[in-house]
Amino acid sequence: MPLPFRTVVAVATVTALAGGLLTIAAAAPASAAPAKYADDFDGDGHRDLAIGAPYKAVNGAEAAGSVVVSFGSAAGLTTRKVELTQSSAGVPGTPEDSDNFGISIAGGDLDSDGYADLVVGADGEDVGEYEGQGSVTILWGGAEPFTSSTTTTVHNPRQWQGHGLDVAVGDFTGDSAADLAVIEPNAVVVYKGGSSRVTQPTSAYTLTVPGAPLLNWEAAVGDVNGDGKDDLAVTGDPGTGRPGTDIWRGQEGRPSRLERVQDGDTAVALGDINGDGFDDMATSLTWPGTFFIDDPSNGAGYVTVRYGSPTGFGDPVTLHQDSTGVPGANEDDDGWGASVAIGDITGDGRAELVVGANGEWLGDLENAGDVTVFRGSASGVSQSGVVRISQDTAGVPGAAETNDLFGAQVRLADYNNNGKADLAVTASFENDRSGGLWTLPGTASGLTGTGSASLSSADFGLASGSRFGESLLD
Repeated sequence: MPLPFRTVVAVATVTALAGGLLTIAAAAPASAAPAKYADDFDGDGHRDLAIGAPYKAVNGAEAAGSVVVSFGSAAGLTTRKVELTQSSAGVPGTPEDSDNFGISIAGGDLDSDGYADLVVGADGEDVGEYEGQGSVTILWGGAEPFTSSTTTTVHNPRQWQGHGLDVAVGDFTGDSAADLAVIEPNAVVVYKGGSSRVTQPTSAYTLTVPGAPLLNWEAAVGDVNGDGKDDLAVTGDPGTGRPGTDIWRGQEGRPSRLERVQDGDTAVALGDINGDGFDDMATSLTWPGTFFIDDPSNGAGYVTVRYGSPTGFGDPVTLHQDSTGVPGANEDDDGWGASVAIGDITGDGRAELVVGANGEWLGDLENAGDVTVFRGSASGVSQSGVVRISQDTAGVPGAAETNDLFGAQVRLADYNNNGKADLAVTASFENDRSGGLWTLPGTASGLTGTGSASLSSADFGLASGSRFGESLLD
């Protein structure tokens, strides 16, 4: 089923924007070295995780949306948290039906003050006369983070623009500052880094492909050609009967399109699977029947891997549940590839690939969901020692149940600072659509259930039915 900084900042001014959104401006911080981690919002040296509940009701407004930030520690993620909605102090706007605040989340040090900042998309936000224009909020990091914020300026606004469908942060313009890319269904809007806390970010470039538009869906950041600049992959539907993913090359000045490959549409991730210094790409197509293509998965969903090089990507490698060495079997509507992530779980310099299948049946349990973990190797994705993990895996808290949607979102990052990426995975319909988060620690031998932990929506103080975990920090 489809699833959808170093000083404490004092608020200085409140300026009204079109449609009632607010900029909560604050004193500009002194310059500092960029944040070590793009997800350390309070500067304590530990990675944090932002988890979205974009369909959560807030103050009676259905699907107004919420984001919870779980702060990290030496032992990993904790229940020390902050929940952010458009009714929170320092957050612009007002909760309204179908705002979808938290539909997309990214992190990065946008003002170069040494603290990572949180970027939140709300693609359904009504602004002024434009229903569904969408909005993107930047919540500034700090020793006490998220006490001030701003929203991006939207040029040529229109109805159903979907500004904030996805968001991504990276150095796309080659100036060593973190830029913000805002994904709209019909455009990629780039805001240059070095943002000021006292002014709204203004877009520098709008990236489109004249005559061959892509109906964008999801983005990922990495260095595909090994030039030290961040590249941006955006996957979606070009309207040709085949899926498509555009790769925008980071370079000094304006990013340029490197190529379009006929893969993807559902999810995309970048990372160096074979350890050669060039980031590789995994894209997924969860609902192949929506395109006029040969489907090797018989409706279950599949993942395409392409390996990076100085000139772009090579030939595709296709993976599905009937591929050699892959556990399970292709079944219609498995949702295999609902989420994908790439990161070095074993610490050997070669990244692993994780594939979420939120519609996977486990026995008679419909849509219980699971994740599949592929080892990285010098030759690429290894189809030996592939591991399948669910709530029925030994050591994983809880039990698989019908309609949990385990595997809805996956992310790999080193939360306990041991040099190995840990897996964060959500089940957004866990416990009657309340949602939950699981973490599985990375080890030299890979992922098992040993040492895994779970955090429920109730652990973070969310009401039942919040669908916690529909989105995760990119």
